Amino acid sequence: MAHKIVGFAFSNSNNLSYIKNQLDAIKESFPNLEIEVSNETDLRLDRLKTKASNLFPLYIIYKNGVYKMHRSGKYDNTQIIDWLNTIHGLNT
Repeated sequence: MAHKIVGFAFSNSNNLSYIKNQLDAIKESFPNLEIEVSNETDLRLDRLKTKASNLFPLYIIYKNGVYKMHRSGKYDNTQIIDWLNTIHGLNT
């Protein structure tokens, strides 16, 4: 079962480089996890119940292309990796 984490940030913000750097750290800890960077124009954000721009920076976990969960806000690498470690099946 393929998992993917997508990091979202506004295209014109400093958070975009923050998301990219954090996704690189995530990839080091989870080499089998697909990563992607996206911004406010991504149509997948329309599926969220809350206005996505209120959640940025935002991480969404997809499993086989289907939304699984999300987390918004800024975290240090340890915090985000600890969160990912709680997700069942992510390391497989």
